Amino acid sequence: MSRTTRLALVASIVSAACLVGAGVFVVSAPHTASAEDRPVATAPASRVERNADLPRPSTPNQVVSGALDTPALSDAVPFAYAGDSITARPDSWLHQLESDDRLHAVGGYAHSGYRADQVLAEIGPVPQARVLVVEVGTNDVNQAVPLDRTIADVGAIVRKVGASRVLVVAGPPSDWTWSRWGADRRSGQIVLTDALHTDADAHGWAFVDPFRSLRAADGAYLPGTTPDGIHPTAEANRSVAAAMADAIERTAR
Repeated sequence: MSRTTRLALVASIVSAACLVGAGVFVVSAPHTASAEDRPVATAPASRVERNADLPRPSTPNQVVSGALDTPALSDAVPFAYAGDSITARPDSWLHQLESDDRLHAVGGYAHSGYRADQVLAEIGPVPQARVLVVEVGTNDVNQAVPLDRTIADVGAIVRKVGASRVLVVAGPPSDWTWSRWGADRRSGQIVLTDALHTDADAHGWAFVDPFRSLRAADGAYLPGTTPDGIHPTAEANRSVAAAMADAIERTAR
């Protein structure tokens, strides 16, 4: 070993000893993912800036299950629902239809933030329903779930509920072009909608896009129709509910 190498080695040992003596330790702190929907750490800054003016989305634990106590007529269409926050939120299309006496929600399950497989795990049979409304997939897109898995889960939900007819709902618009799982939510919703429509046609199920009046050409929400870039406003949900009511009635015929 050369004199220079020996000196460098001694200096290194002395430096390490000083750090330990002073109580200085360098450790790698584990990273815990936040529950907030924010971009992944490796996402380019330009992707973050595209949504920088939007409030961070919030997914409170909103759940709807079972029959809804509505003033339904004796010949009201009995329907079931399977959904996420688009269905479960207090001002959702489902809750806005509670006052529509032509329809009666007789069972189902919807949970904010849930993927299709999670809804599948919680929902039960509703054989008395003439129509099953399936509104899932938004959180699958957000969490980068493979599309074929989402479509398979939709089919499993249909089989489990056992309604005589099925109405599949398009994915909603999105102002968000990223998620903390690295997904482009806006383009993902467009791909999801196309896949849901194709799958519905293949099975002979009905399909509805109740968000047409809210969606811009690029797949985003039209200005003033969303509070957070993900969900419709209460006012916008009126048009969604009207479209859903018409689609449920048509499907039941």
